[in-house]
Amino acid sequence: MTKILVTGSTGIGGAVAAELGERALTIGRHGRIRADLSLLASVAEAADEVAASHDRLDAIVCCAGVFTMRAATTAEGLERAWVLNYLSRFLLIDRLLPLLPPDGRVVLVANAGRYRDTRGNPTWGLGVAGRTQFANDLYAVELASRHPSLSVACVYPGLVATGVFRDAYGVPAPLRWVMNALQQRIGASPASAARGPVQLAIGPRFASGFYGPSARPLSIPARVRDGRRAELWAESEAVTTRVRSQTCRRSRPATGSA
Repeated sequence: MTKILVTGSTGIGGAVAAELGERALTIGRHGRIRADLSLLASVAEAADEVAASHDRLDAIVCCAGVFTMRAATTAEGLERAWVLNYLSRFLLIDRLLPLLPPDGRVVLVANAGRYRDTRGNPTWGLGVAGRTQFANDLYAVELASRHPSLSVACVYPGLVATGVFRDAYGVPAPLRWVMNALQQRIGASPASAARGPVQLAIGPRFASGFYGPSARPLSIPARVRDGRRAELWAESEAVTTRVRSQTCRRSRPATGSA
């Protein structure tokens, strides 16, 4: 039986899980495994829980994410949107790669080539969310390069009528209301937007790359270059390793003599 892990219990993630459920597939979904995706320690615990209860995953579909225009710092000292939209995916997939077969699939729902390279740590504006989306671009291509037998897709679903703008942090309330109203009026339904990720997760084998609505192939921008990909990968490994080691030290029981 096909086993697919889906992150995101509402919006596109919820619709992807529902569509897969209608096809009688076994689903591991973030909504069923409690996890705070803004905290790497929680992500690691969720990955360990999945690994403890499953010996195989056929695909991982990452849909969970947020839109924000203001930076915020988590209890782990990291920028919240950076962790939610990118770094949690890096850690989750890294921990669960051993469960994927050589021809397994990884689907990242993001903005697939729609943002420019954003360096630094912007504290306000579109760059706060933009850098997380560009990181997904870099990560998808680098993951496919390091694991060429996998099928890795970075998918832009288009404008979708979810609550992402309604709940946007750092956006003035009147603007947030307008953005959400437009999104609900002209955006595709989550069920419609889910068809592309579902097709990539269980349909015919596909070439790694960028995809748009309905799994339409997109070109990969030249700015997704080797040097930037390797740089991001090294930074991501360093941060996730540091946070995991800190968590292990805190959870280790104290020893000593009375």
